[in-house]
Amino acid sequence: MRSLKAADCKTQFRTTIPAPSESAAAERLRRAADSAEVAEAEREVLERRRRYLIIRVDRADLSKNVLRGFTAFDTFLTQHPEFREEVTFIAHLQPSRQDVPEYAEYLERIEALVAVVNHRHGTTDWMPIDLRIYENFADAVARYKHYDLLMVNAIFDGMNLVAKEAPAVNTRDGVLMLSENTGSHEELWDFVISVNPFDIQEQADAIYRALTMDPEQKAEWSRGLKNIVFGRNPGDWVDDQLADIEKARAEQS
Repeated sequence: MRSLKAADCKTQFRTTIPAPSESAAAERLRRAADSAEVAEAEREVLERRRRYLIIRVDRADLSKNVLRGFTAFDTFLTQHPEFREEVTFIAHLQPSRQDVPEYAEYLERIEALVAVVNHRHGTTDWMPIDLRIYENFADAVARYKHYDLLMVNAIFDGMNLVAKEAPAVNTRDGVLMLSENTGSHEELWDFVISVNPFDIQEQADAIYRALTMDPEQKAEWSRGLKNIVFGRNPGDWVDDQLADIEKARAEQS
């Protein structure tokens, strides 16, 4: 995210500016999704998945709200035991600032919570949460393609590109659960399940809603997200910024 200051206004203001090449980036991602490397990674995803696949792809960062996301999943399984052995949650986390004690401790807490959830709900041949802590682009894209629910429940986030990248290549009309505190929410909210990142029950309810959503609505939302991601071009970006400037001028007059 960058910021633009309008020097010609009586009072200075700041407006957020999305990247002007979203559609071009999405096209590059779609080409990558068709690569042999991603196809190989997909085989493992398809072999291991159950009826439903939930994913998150994040840095192991405090702002990403990973602990509340897993607690919401734990709550969901407790309240809806019929989903036991029917759903797997793959959490693809990239290590973040492990030289900082708070971040290293946070990762330890993530691992400990995953162990608790898996022990509480797991069976001899089913592990509810599959935690992967590493960086691998092909594996991430393979999971993008096959999720039924993408969890993005960040406490605060400037834009969160995953919320746009994953729907761009998803092939299953997957549903996006999106924190209302992300920058992407303002643009995508018509086609997502919006959640308060601090409300664990609301997130648990969102998981249930996503996995039981009518196929027609899922398809409609998937098309809507793809239209937004692939439809933006530099001209749209300029128009948005001019509109923001005019709005700010009107508010200051």
